[in-house]
Amino acid sequence: MKLSTEKRDYLMYENLIFIFLVGILTFFQSCKGNLKDLHNKSIIDSAKITVEKVFESSNNLKFLDGLNYYSDDKDAYYSNNGTILTLADLKKSYSQIGESVEILNNSIESWNSTILSENTVAFTLPINLKIKLKETPEYNGQLVWSGIVQKRNNKWMIIQSHESWLNCVEASSALTPND
Repeated sequence: MKLSTEKRDYLMYENLIFIFLVGILTFFQSCKGNLKDLHNKSIIDSAKITVEKVFESSNNLKFLDGLNYYSDDKDAYYSNNGTILTLADLKKSYSQIGESVEILNNSIESWNSTILSENTVAFTLPINLKIKLKETPEYNGQLVWSGIVQKRNNKWMIIQSHESWLNCVEASSALTPND
């Protein structure tokens, strides 16, 4: 069976249109993945700024300034080595210990983050810490800080955090003044 030139040109035209449309669809699908990755990165980077400000405040010995990024909402929970604290408890604790800190340097080893929703990001941060309290030698140790940062009233706030020393007994004895 022999096709006419018109029929053959028409079929070739249809095939070219089909290939063109499949190409455009493939291109947009690949862009969609890249756009989602960029969108997720922008969410993480936006929430990360809040956490960076907290650690910057601590490194500058302005502990209460860092707590300005913690939520005072009733559903916010903070824990430190097994003790659940409110924001008021954290402020009291940091006020008391803040006077005895001479040097503090939190060095975040890596940023591990997970997007929980458009307005909620979880962070787990391994941290190398250098701290010098009055009447104690300088101590270098490690801790893990984890937190949930959530956008509330258009502002990123820490709504949950947990801090644990990797060697709590060693850290406690090193940071306790010898009498």
